Amino acid sequence: MRTAGSGTGCPERPGIVATFAKTGVWRRGYDIDAVDAFFDKAKKLYQEEELSVELEVEKIRTVAFKLVRNGYDTSEVDHALDRLEQACWQRQRAQVVSGVGSQEWLTRAYESASSLYPRLNRPRGERFRAPNKGQGYKRPEVDDLLDRLALYFDGKGDMSAGEVTNSSFTMTRKSNGYDVAVVDVYLDRASSVLQAVE
Repeated sequence: MRTAGSGTGCPERPGIVATFAKTGVWRRGYDIDAVDAFFDKAKKLYQEEELSVELEVEKIRTVAFKLVRNGYDTSEVDHALDRLEQACWQRQRAQVVSGVGSQEWLTRAYESASSLYPRLNRPRGERFRAPNKGQGYKRPEVDDLLDRLALYFDGKGDMSAGEVTNSSFTMTRKSNGYDVAVVDVYLDRASSVLQAVE
């Protein structure tokens, strides 16, 4: 789990933080102007009556900031992004439920879950492609997580979105690894499904 930050929160809008600690001149952190601009815009969008597509969970999860000296502490910003993501999930779910009912929300979640199944049914060691170059995630570690995910979908185990989001894997040579980008995209989708039903 990303560590909690010491930034000043906005109580009426959970997950949207006004300030963060700086790393100092000897360490790198997230670009201050870029982070401030992102959260300023997020706060305005969150206050609108309908949640904007610009605050979709996937866009929050994949936002990236340049690393610079004396930038914002990355763990604090990452924690704030986690909180914003969770707040937006709750808003999105509330909008769908109030509009078409809770069953429709669950139906969408189940449809998303079914799209994950084909890869879960592949043999261990063959669930993702190898990286084109460089290193990749160690295959047995990724497969262990996917085995747990398969058990969860089959109703035979427990798992949370946080466990998926905060999972980490050892890097290894490409002949023994899975492509990092492909695994990350898949796990982002899996985390979204779990969040939808939590």
